[in-house]
Amino acid sequence: MRFNEKKAYKGKDFLLGVCYYPEHWPEDMWEDDFRRISGMGFNVVRMGETAWNLLEPEEGKYDFTLFDRAIAISERYGLKIILGTPTYAPPAWLTQKYPEVLRVDFRGLAMAHGSRRHYNYTSQVYLRLCRDIVAAMTAHYGNHPSVIGWQIDNELNCHSDMSFAESDHLAFREWCKEKYGTLKALNAAWGTSFWAQTYSEWSQVFLPKPTVTYHNPSHLLDSYRFTSDSAIRFAEPQYQILKAGIASQQFVTHNGIFGNIDYSTFTERTVDFLSYDSYPSFQLMRKDVPLKEKDRLSGKHLSRMRGYSAKFLILEQQAGPGGQTGNVLNNDRDDYLQTSPKPGQMRLWTWQSIAHGADGVLYFRWRTCPFGAETLWHGLNDYGNQPNRRLEEAGVIAEEVTRLAGTLLATRVAATAAILGDYDNDSNCKIDRHTGTDYWRSEESIYLALTNRHIGTDVLNWNTLGGPQDLKGYSIIFVPNAQIFDSKQAEMLRIYAEQGGTVVLGPRSGYKNRDNHAYMEPFPGVVRKLAGVKVKDFTMVDPYVEHQGLLFSNAGDNGESVVDAPIFHEILSPEEEGVHVAATYAADYYAGMPGVTVRETGRGRIVYFGTFFSLVNSEALLEQLGVGDAAEGWAKLPPWVETVYRTDGKATWAILLNYSGTPALVSFKGKYEERIHRRTLEGELTMNPYDVWMIELQV
Repeated sequence: MRFNEKKAYKGKDFLLGVCYYPEHWPEDMWEDDFRRISGMGFNVVRMGETAWNLLEPEEGKYDFTLFDRAIAISERYGLKIILGTPTYAPPAWLTQKYPEVLRVDFRGLAMAHGSRRHYNYTSQVYLRLCRDIVAAMTAHYGNHPSVIGWQIDNELNCHSDMSFAESDHLAFREWCKEKYGTLKALNAAWGTSFWAQTYSEWSQVFLPKPTVTYHNPSHLLDSYRFTSDSAIRFAEPQYQILKAGIASQQFVTHNGIFGNIDYSTFTERTVDFLSYDSYPSFQLMRKDVPLKEKDRLSGKHLSRMRGYSAKFLILEQQAGPGGQTGNVLNNDRDDYLQTSPKPGQMRLWTWQSIAHGADGVLYFRWRTCPFGAETLWHGLNDYGNQPNRRLEEAGVIAEEVTRLAGTLLATRVAATAAILGDYDNDSNCKIDRHTGTDYWRSEESIYLALTNRHIGTDVLNWNTLGGPQDLKGYSIIFVPNAQIFDSKQAEMLRIYAEQGGTVVLGPRSGYKNRDNHAYMEPFPGVVRKLAGVKVKDFTMVDPYVEHQGLLFSNAGDNGESVVDAPIFHEILSPEEEGVHVAATYAADYYAGMPGVTVRETGRGRIVYFGTFFSLVNSEALLEQLGVGDAAEGWAKLPPWVETVYRTDGKATWAILLNYSGTPALVSFKGKYEERIHRRTLEGELTMNPYDVWMIELQV
């Protein structure tokens, strides 16, 4: 089971709605708002996570009257409610009375009340107060007929993930005791004999603190693991309280995905299924990605979501230009205002979420807030409720989705390629900063290269896989970042390849163990036998050397066929039978020497890629491997028209998404029924900018 079907949204209704915060608006506006929300064709509203100060104005004194009144009005218009536990923004009375709950930064400065996420996960006082407010809300709304689900907290680890309060240091020490048992084991795991770092008393063990120079990488890796575990242990009691007190039809979820949380473990322990907040405009702000590929990259994050929950909700879907202001004194990030979604773009992003597995989408937000740090974060309605094109677009989406809800609920995404990674290697990217972000860019490049060929692609976490059987159905698997790797994982890939799959390993694969120590064996460590190669030499790339790159064996002798090979080069040497050279380096002292190898094994093959992936060299590799366009049998599509396949086990549908602001020329090789616009497609046709088609491929 490659997707987590157990931890999946299983509602009978497709959910479409908005985030609405009644405490932000005069009460005489509520009736009209809920009437209009319902009139749009929406069926759900999310609220509650911002209002601890109202729900508990004094410690132990609860007041649910405001939300009782708001929910009563929403009921009259047939709207269901998702309630948030309000623990991401503790009220002023709480932080004043219990200052030990405040988050502390790396330099020891406590974060004051006045923004959000200013608490730490390990304060026992804060954990008690969170349990109390969640228990009170559960007792009041746990059997409410209009409440269909709960969201724990809000965007855990957004803005800031690590905390260094006294309680965090003490909790980390206990976490280390629990993990290692003895100081001897901890010292061995952290390699503390280096730079005389050996600990002789547990009282000497803390989270990383300011030092003269570099921290211990193994210590850092455990601090990231601890941060993840702290978030999980913070959310888990809320989940337990809710599950013990709510009606069976009410679900529990959380809206990710943010840094320093191992979401495979988080999903198993703290929610019925994981949800996501989708803001493609953050991709549009990037300057390192071509325009047609920017918001398409949001599909990679949605593909990762499927690895945690086969079906999920979007609890915040971008409804206008996002922006935040008021950070001038912190000076840790700039204020910003994004470009407005172009006509059709909000619909495209909504369908992007749906195509990739969302069985519910809630827009953030119904109306732009006229005060606070998010006056620039625009909703479907602007401040004065004037009609606008985004609101009209949402009405079109509601009609389409309502009409196709049955098919969407009954189908699952079908993919034939996968990208594998895990939390340890993601954490190591933050530690090994000389190459860290390049591993993430490699993953993006691979995703774009595969989707340029209209190949359905999943992004999976190793921890969600039970064994080689979970890799069945994929024809190719990329493991771009396998620096921290073990023999069990290598064996899983060997079995998969023997059975006919293609595995592609990235640079520096298999060279470190789970303690972040290099294996005492030649590179590439534990994958050396699997790949059938050894690394003879390696170097960071000198950016001043001309014509650096790879020449693939099927590219001929034309120098223009050299493709880029950025950041780092491993010079490979085949040492097992069945290994052949797929590409050689084009320059420097190792010109002509192997940079990419392929080992034939069983019915499959193992590729070792000795440099970082770019879009160009990823596409060259796919060409070398004979991986063609998945749409070739039924259509000719431009690369920027993403194709997501969905199946109910019998029929297959392809959802086409045009990310370009210009028309796309599409040529069909047969006659197909298109479900969104309700028409027949045949021959050469023009797909409008930002348009979406849903095509039935087979019955």
